[in-house]
Amino acid sequence: MKKEPKKLGRIHFVGIGGIGMSGIAELMHKSGYFVQGSDININSNVRRLKSKGVKIFYKHNNKNISNATVVVFSSAIKKNNPEIVEALKRRIPLVSRAEMLGELMKFKRGIAIAGSHGKTTTTSILGGILEEASLDPTIVNGGIINSLHSNSRMGKGEWMVVEADESDGSFLYLPNEINIITNIDFEHLDYYNKFENLYDSFKKFSSQIPFYGSTIICLEDKNTKKLSTEINRREVITYGIKKKESDLNIKSILLNKKQSIFEISLSKKFQSKNKKRITFNLNLLGNHNVLNATAAIAASLKIGIKISIIKKALLNFKGVNRRFTHIANVYNTPVYDDYAHHPKEIEATLNIAKNICKGKIIVIFQPHRFTRTKILYGDFVKVLKSADVLILSNIFSAGESVIKGLNDKFYRDLRNNSKGIVYRIKSENEIYNITKSFFNEKNIIIFMGAGSITNWANNFVKKNRK
Repeated sequence: MKKEPKKLGRIHFVGIGGIGMSGIAELMHKSGYFVQGSDININSNVRRLKSKGVKIFYKHNNKNISNATVVVFSSAIKKNNPEIVEALKRRIPLVSRAEMLGELMKFKRGIAIAGSHGKTTTTSILGGILEEASLDPTIVNGGIINSLHSNSRMGKGEWMVVEADESDGSFLYLPNEINIITNIDFEHLDYYNKFENLYDSFKKFSSQIPFYGSTIICLEDKNTKKLSTEINRREVITYGIKKKESDLNIKSILLNKKQSIFEISLSKKFQSKNKKRITFNLNLLGNHNVLNATAAIAASLKIGIKISIIKKALLNFKGVNRRFTHIANVYNTPVYDDYAHHPKEIEATLNIAKNICKGKIIVIFQPHRFTRTKILYGDFVKVLKSADVLILSNIFSAGESVIKGLNDKFYRDLRNNSKGIVYRIKSENEIYNITKSFFNEKNIIIFMGAGSITNWANNFVKKNRK
């Protein structure tokens, strides 16, 4: 196996605080590379990197790359960024985030997890199983793994587990031996223009693995189910709930307040060293997390990990930050933080909440991106109207152009169609006055979204914790 080149000089990350960028930056720093970066937002990722010795610039400026030999960027960085402009002017190599990740993966045996939903949790669970198996994996994730307090892990073993980003087609850079596709939904159409282009990208992602590789596909989603029938030249491993034709058939799921207990029936492909039916205990709630865990189980069985080790890893799994994360109680009322920003993710989160809540569910929701809100408008209204209390903020643009009138229309339609009470806020300062009348140990409060709302949640707790 090739060795990683160590003499790359000074590697500069533009927007180093992004969840994907920070993971690669930390990984390369731990590997001995000279890493630095810039960001206009001082978030937890930036603070973590700085504490580990990474040089941080708190603004974008062409002078930041005066000594840089490589400049890494993500799709979130605009072409007129002064550091990008300067790199082009000086002919400093410009490398996309996914391209850099792909280069690192060339020196490992890669497992990439892709899909519209569930990939962060699946990546975390699989990484945990490989750790439990003493395989010392390298992990790059799109969320903070609670057991690591980071979104990356540098390992000396041969396996590398990564969350693959399909948002801009960059997951096609990744050289993988095993792929996992959780689902394919109407996402990122601002890049792909139409769903067919997105679907074809996943098809290409599946077909470019080596002949000895495998693609693991969920049969619960109609699009991935279709894809499983169109991959003819590579091994396909399938999983699903009560799908008799699947290689890992989830026969039953029992949820309590803390765990999901589920039974899997294995196809003959995996029965030589294992029982036909196996029961697992997962320290996460919800059918969607059972599916995520099953995908990780499939990959683990493929590379030869024992069932006993897999069981232990699932039982000890400590979760992923911002996935229905209980952050504190405010006046005896549990407060949760959740990354859900797509209708299907919101539905899954609300289903968990309904399973544990004896009173009212209060949701503070920050929509993410004008394009996503517009394209999935009807689905958003449908799932959000089930909240007992909905506190709606303006749309977090994520750099997009504002669609005039969409905020007003969204609030109006939710107010007119919801079963519960709907409030509209323009700043986080309004949240407390609305929620204080709902403080009750039987109720739960959920901050939900992919923008700045996680900071709102933490600020809310700091100001009002009792």
